[in-house]
Amino acid sequence: MLKLKTYEIPMFKSQRTLKIPQNFLETEGITVLEGVLSLDIDRSDHMIHIKSMVTSSLELQCDRSLDIFTYESQCNLEILYKEGLKEEEIDLHSSIKKLEKYQQVIEFDQEVRDMLLLSLPIKRIHPRYLDDYGNPKELLNEQFGYFNNSEDSTDPRWHALKNFKN
Repeated sequence: MLKLKTYEIPMFKSQRTLKIPQNFLETEGITVLEGVLSLDIDRSDHMIHIKSMVTSSLELQCDRSLDIFTYESQCNLEILYKEGLKEEEIDLHSSIKKLEKYQQVIEFDQEVRDMLLLSLPIKRIHPRYLDDYGNPKELLNEQFGYFNNSEDSTDPRWHALKNFKN
């Protein structure tokens, strides 16, 4: 889906923009309303350095009320493709990958999927249940019925139970 042909990348610096399809995160139950992958590419003879930025608008379902809401996300990732690399390294914000000598296509599907899923909040809560600082508001803080806090008043049924025990 998100592919870049290596033979179309010019030497030195260039930029590309790829559109993320709406069904990109369909397996996770998430709809991508808008998604753009912006690539800043710096190519040399044996290396391709890509700085990517994903800007997306996702449709999520609230864990509390099951309402649908829109979540805006922006993620950055640097990917370095090198020829002759023996071991690949993957980090949260960057990765170093092996570039085969005659590799025709570079795919970004897995990297973009990981960036989007890691940017999601753990608790998917609708914004109307959040305060000004992004913390969840208390749903209900009410007491029903009459509650007497004094120690003098005890339920008369306790006395009957105590008498029953003796």
